[in-house]
Amino acid sequence: MSLPSQYPSLRVVVIGSYNTDLVIWCDAIPVRGQSILGGDFEMFSGGRGANCAVAAARCGCEVKFVGAHGSDTFGKMALARLSREGVDISDFIELPSSKTGVAMIFQERKTAAHAALVSISANNHFSPALVRQVEPAIRESDLVFTQFEISPSVLLEIYRICHHHRKHLVVHAAPVQHPIHFPKSSYYLLVADDFEALLLTGCDEVRACIRDLHQRGVQNVIIKENHHSLIYSDGTKCGIQLVPPAPFVQDAGSVECLTAWAGISLVSSGDLAYATEVGARAMSFSFSQHGAGDSMPYPSELSIDPCRPIFPLPHSPNVI
Repeated sequence: MSLPSQYPSLRVVVIGSYNTDLVIWCDAIPVRGQSILGGDFEMFSGGRGANCAVAAARCGCEVKFVGAHGSDTFGKMALARLSREGVDISDFIELPSSKTGVAMIFQERKTAAHAALVSISANNHFSPALVRQVEPAIRESDLVFTQFEISPSVLLEIYRICHHHRKHLVVHAAPVQHPIHFPKSSYYLLVADDFEALLLTGCDEVRACIRDLHQRGVQNVIIKENHHSLIYSDGTKCGIQLVPPAPFVQDAGSVECLTAWAGISLVSSGDLAYATEVGARAMSFSFSQHGAGDSMPYPSELSIDPCRPIFPLPHSPNVI
């Protein structure tokens, strides 16, 4: 049965990146010094922050996207795309001296493998002052989402403000690069690929990563081990959720899809196992679609157990 058409509309603030994804399909990802003839070229809206914002908006949430773009053609495309999705872009600011984010992606046709290179851009140049500017919206929100495709100083300000107001902060821990800025604080949910969790914590296996993250103040953890399974933990119970099989097209945006749907269903149900199941279904759908932002599902496109509605319980936005 499809998801219910009526459910509480959560207030969501997403602070993060927008990128235009330039995708070239190929039989094999080129290695250093190699030039090869690839396949089709495609251009999509992407960026870890924007993908999450689109996912939350399509889920039915009231979404504010906070970030930056340039005055170039890609910036105009970003404004048009997010507006079309019903996202509030009043704090998606223009930085005339910066370029809009771009990601060059090589996507293998027959495997899940891809390689991506993301440009330095307006995503890295907006300041913590923008986060302070939207502090009233953060204070009134039910969920705050962020990721690591923005500057460390902005991330630290997000952590500070969310901790101060005891907000439900959801972190998509990617991309992980040194130096790592992830202090002990109050985090509602962290989602990461397994290799990124290893880098983030310095541990050598996933279970140790999960223990370390709980010690840093993460209440709920979801780790994507591969394209087929997720491991989740709330510090007391740990489990594995299989990802439903789907025809594979690409995985750009898939973890953002998982992050948004899991975070929304977790804050609404209080059930991490169920939230992980919903996130797995959403991610599976994303695998089967073209383009990162375009691959985010609407509720009608996901099938959920009718005995477990996605938003069964009232929520308390001010309690972590």
